Amino acid sequence: MKVGYSTIDITPNLGVELSGYGWFLGRKAEGVLDKLYARAVAFEGYNKGYNKDYYEDNLDKNKDKNEDGRDGNKTLDKDTNIRMLLINCDLIAINKLISDTVKQQISDEIGIKKTNIMIVCTHTHTGPATGKLKGCGEPDENYHNTLTGLLIEVGKSAFKNLRVVKNIKSISKEIEPIGFNRVSKEGPVDNYVRGITFCFNEGKPLAILSYGCHPVTLGPLRQISADYPGRVIKALNKEGFDGVFLTGLCGDIDPLQNLIKWGSGTPEVIDEYGRRIVNVLFDSISTAKTTYIDPCLDAFEINLCLNLQQYKYEDIDRQVEIHEHKKEENPGLYKAAKIWAAEMKARLEKSTEPYLEFLTVQVFRIGDALLIGFPGEVFTMIGTIIRQSLTEFNILALGN
Repeated sequence: MKVGYSTIDITPNLGVELSGYGWFLGRKAEGVLDKLYARAVAFEGYNKGYNKDYYEDNLDKNKDKNEDGRDGNKTLDKDTNIRMLLINCDLIAINKLISDTVKQQISDEIGIKKTNIMIVCTHTHTGPATGKLKGCGEPDENYHNTLTGLLIEVGKSAFKNLRVVKNIKSISKEIEPIGFNRVSKEGPVDNYVRGITFCFNEGKPLAILSYGCHPVTLGPLRQISADYPGRVIKALNKEGFDGVFLTGLCGDIDPLQNLIKWGSGTPEVIDEYGRRIVNVLFDSISTAKTTYIDPCLDAFEINLCLNLQQYKYEDIDRQVEIHEHKKEENPGLYKAAKIWAAEMKARLEKSTEPYLEFLTVQVFRIGDALLIGFPGEVFTMIGTIIRQSLTEFNILALGN
């Protein structure tokens, strides 16, 4: 198995509107507290059940007909039958156009299937507007174009940096809580840090860590920051590791700092959160399960159909009326409610299935670890249900 790592600066120019904390805030960046990055991890290895002897016997035919194993990657050599690429961004979200463009371009240039490319975000609320929600920051088209090119570049670079893996460690350990359930006082909180480490014969080891908590520690600053996920990487780098931090399921989880005073976090607080998460790695790495043989790699998608809450026309109008009564207090939310109402009515008029939402969940398998990528802000309980059903795996469930 080989793994490659690459990173690239994706910090926007000052003046870009930041996304998060509400609608139509006009919160434009006036400074940079810390830079934003995209980090890519490339994987090459074997899929369980792959017949290496058959492949080597038929290598020439496979090259000619692109019959090089179940992954279908046209540039693979005889020692490889699957490639996967993970790209993680210090952003609130990625819209479908950017994601599709990046996947298509990398697929065309590298020869990797688009289903084997996963793009996720840390969900920081002190970065530019790159998601699909209207009113949550004004999108900057020039930045979006630049970002697309940078993500393509970092993904391709990861494959240029492939190294043979000496061993892999899988970790899962509970920590002193960083987050609390913001939806229900008695609601679930997942206090586990989970991850995978890769050691090589030479060069820095690589750690992929995950914890589920909204990166909203700093509040609605007019400064660019990756929030606490960026400080996880800072702490890993200090210990000699390359790193990727994947925000877990956090739709209902906020940082504990917000219980003291909402938005009162400081650079010192996010430094502490970063160190606390990384300390788990070094507390558990000596006893972590270690794998010295090539793990099974796999990548696939699951298509889901979700039932939505059924709003009739009068229900939609009622929601707008509720926010209209509060428009002096929160004019941005009232404006967003009107946009939502127009889109909902259009959906009722034009869609044959207005109460169904179709989405795709991506899954990467790396030995006993599963990286499950959800396209949105998923609640903690979903991860718990998955882990209870798949107890043999170390599951990193990811949102955004």
